[in-house]
Amino acid sequence: MGESILAKFKRFYKDIDDNIKEDNMAWVKTKVTFDFLMERISHNIELIDYIQYRFYYKKKAERRKFATHGELIKVIRTCNDPKLRPIFDQKPLFNTDFESFLGRDWLNADTASLDDIKDFLQKHDRVFGKVPDGMFGKGIQIFNSTTEIKEDVLQKIKSDKLLLEESLTQYNELKEFNESSVNSMRVVTLNTLNDGVKVMAGVLRLGRKGRFADNFHYNGIASLIDVETGIVYTTGIDRNWNRYVVHPDSHKTIVGFKIPKWEEIKETVKAAALRHPEVRYIGWDVSINEVGKIVLIEGNPGADFDVTQIPDQVGVWTKFKPYIDEIEKFKNKR
Repeated sequence: MGESILAKFKRFYKDIDDNIKEDNMAWVKTKVTFDFLMERISHNIELIDYIQYRFYYKKKAERRKFATHGELIKVIRTCNDPKLRPIFDQKPLFNTDFESFLGRDWLNADTASLDDIKDFLQKHDRVFGKVPDGMFGKGIQIFNSTTEIKEDVLQKIKSDKLLLEESLTQYNELKEFNESSVNSMRVVTLNTLNDGVKVMAGVLRLGRKGRFADNFHYNGIASLIDVETGIVYTTGIDRNWNRYVVHPDSHKTIVGFKIPKWEEIKETVKAAALRHPEVRYIGWDVSINEVGKIVLIEGNPGADFDVTQIPDQVGVWTKFKPYIDEIEKFKNKR
């Protein structure tokens, strides 16, 4: 169940208390609430947009540079064929379609026999079990070679229709940040009308010690990558607004880190984007395995702009808008 509107406003006011220090806080909250409601009516923003992009600090001209809820809906409707959405939303379909980009062994427990599931678990030292439509790194189970493979475990894997994937052993430069998770890059592509596939944004995503997901919504750390150079140029940030120059657990420096094989990463996501050109906007989760092969983890055709705008608090809508308007005009002429 989603967060209630009351819970959202409680979090909203707590954020104000934590970040705005004025004598008359009751008046501040009234003023900010009215401001949010006006933004909601005039620009279709959500409360989370207002909070995470710190709109209560920003003038209207700066706010309009952000891609908020309304802009995300427009991008998805303009750019992506809804008939192809299941390929990206259902992990077994994605793995089948993009198998040449995966760089790892996998098995769909829903269609496999119990013997096949057992053989797969015994074949690999570490296996991730993912629910077919899971998000934000939630619902992941880990099976190790030391796990006792009982009949009830196999039956549960099958009844849950888990997608089983061989664990990636990642490239050493990424592993040094945090070895318990697969640290990845979110790379956003846009299949433009006239300029081909463009890499619009890049984000380094790092997990925390003991956690196996690096997702920003799952206690991960995010920082922005300069698309041209592959160099991380912002401090890392987590969902609690903590900022990090170095990783808090490994103490490896985040700011200034150059993503290995960045040009290869860009070429890989561009090639992947052309598999379904009717899905023009995709946020790819990418990593590098231990031998230096670029591997896709997943593709998200509804990728939120949050992780590309929160680290530096700079809106990206001005980058996207000309391309989106061009695609929209083309569609309307057909």
